[in-house]
Amino acid sequence: MSDLLDELKHAIVDGLRGRTLTRCSRWAAHRRVMGEPFPGPYSWKYHPWVREMHDSTASFNYSMKGAQLGVTEVGINRALYVIDQLRRDVLYVLPTALNASDFSKARFATALSNSPYLAGIFTDTNTVNLKQAGTNTLYIRGSRGDSNLKSIPVSQLILDEVDEMDQKQIDLALTRLDGQVHKHVWGISTPTIPEYGIHKLYQTSTQEHFVFKCPRCSRWTELVWPDCVEIIGQHVADPRCRESFLKCKDCKRRLEHEAKPDWLAATGRWQAMAANANPDIRGYYINQLYSFTVSPGELVVAYFKGFGDEMANKEFHNSKLGLPFVGEGAKVTDEDLQACIRNHTKDDTRPAIGGERIVTMGVDQGKWSYVEVCQWFFDGWSHDINAAAQAKVLWEGKFYEDEWDTRLDELMREWQVLACVIDADPWPMEARRFARRFPGYVWLCRYRRGVTAKEIAIADDEDGAPMATVDRTSWLSAALGRFREPRRITLPRDVSFDYLEHQKALVRTYQRDEHGNAVATFVNTKVDHFAHARTYAEIALPLVAARETNRDIQSFL
Repeated sequence: MSDLLDELKHAIVDGLRGRTLTRCSRWAAHRRVMGEPFPGPYSWKYHPWVREMHDSTASFNYSMKGAQLGVTEVGINRALYVIDQLRRDVLYVLPTALNASDFSKARFATALSNSPYLAGIFTDTNTVNLKQAGTNTLYIRGSRGDSNLKSIPVSQLILDEVDEMDQKQIDLALTRLDGQVHKHVWGISTPTIPEYGIHKLYQTSTQEHFVFKCPRCSRWTELVWPDCVEIIGQHVADPRCRESFLKCKDCKRRLEHEAKPDWLAATGRWQAMAANANPDIRGYYINQLYSFTVSPGELVVAYFKGFGDEMANKEFHNSKLGLPFVGEGAKVTDEDLQACIRNHTKDDTRPAIGGERIVTMGVDQGKWSYVEVCQWFFDGWSHDINAAAQAKVLWEGKFYEDEWDTRLDELMREWQVLACVIDADPWPMEARRFARRFPGYVWLCRYRRGVTAKEIAIADDEDGAPMATVDRTSWLSAALGRFREPRRITLPRDVSFDYLEHQKALVRTYQRDEHGNAVATFVNTKVDHFAHARTYAEIALPLVAARETNRDIQSFL
């Protein structure tokens, strides 16, 4: 009997408490139970910046952060709070379906197993990608593929690791809220490069920093690199690095790392840095100088690791400082492009029929097709001919899809093009018809993984059209690298603004492959069609060499 009364009392108390949990931060403190490294009821003691984030009423919230700063738990808490208290559906999106599956098993399943209350509100019919609580649903999806995000109307959307997502799918995910009166979006990510992913979203926001009163001088301040770190030591293996310490950037006095949770919690608050920003779009920036689990010495070691190691430097800026980063030479700059402009124009004399000029053409096709016509200068047909040759862009421009049947043919004849490479997609049938009109002179092209370095794999596709399969990163490096020192390309003085802008849109960065190895890749931050036309014109050069000499193309790569 006493057990029954105890259960009844517990149910009454729990029910009354539930009515008071109207704020997400309070709900999390009473409903979440955490494991290591901070076991017990959920607390923001070691992450004081997250308390206010939990309770944001803004429609759009974007967190640009360093790694392991407790912000992902904000996303999880928001998802569970909305399901439990607000009785609304939630869509939680991760980069891939595998990420979604792993996250569901490792993070959400753990959250439920640690908390008897949460375990009790979800039904036994839960799957990895769908959690049911009464009439409401938590959807956990990967961002790749339209089918993953279609037909899921929700009022709460959480985008976790935005920079690793298919960026085109972010807009699709946002449309899932179109029919909802109550809309609440969270975008969370460690940044990668400027004007991309979370940094692009953060720039539209209030751009808030977590400020606090310095415990030594009482000035309002924040923790920033390098002003707030006294760097001790001279290299990555120097044992003195661990003696490095935090300091106030204003009074320069030491701030004790161990006491950080106390002086941050006492006065810390978010402060908007963007003038006249829309308060309904909040942005939060936080870095690892605030972390209780990362010492100043560890930050200094990570900083030294970046000396001469671009990948480590990127990791330091992205994961430690929570900032976007572009390494030296990772993208084409305005200075690079202006240095390549010469006095010739796009209206100069066209090549004579049967002449000796080596001219190639690259086409990035679509509703609008973008074209580059390029002349090449070199001493002879040699190995690695692209490295040996100088390029001169004769003409660039674009045409609309209604000119498909005429414009490319005109350009082939007008410029006496010896080889043209055209993107196989999105209109492969039109590209094949074009190739058939110029047999031996036109190749379709697709970027593929598994093709190494500047290798070009040639084969007929399923309809008999010649298809060149190439490694995207290697050929973009070759094509765009011409604009940098030593410059090996010239541009007409009337080159279009769009052409120049597109060359700057691609940024070389590094990602980890499935084995944890660092691999280079190019990410587009803006429209980049002419950059691909430039690349296809580059790929066409060894195709000319192979045909003109009747030798295997590999001898020119």
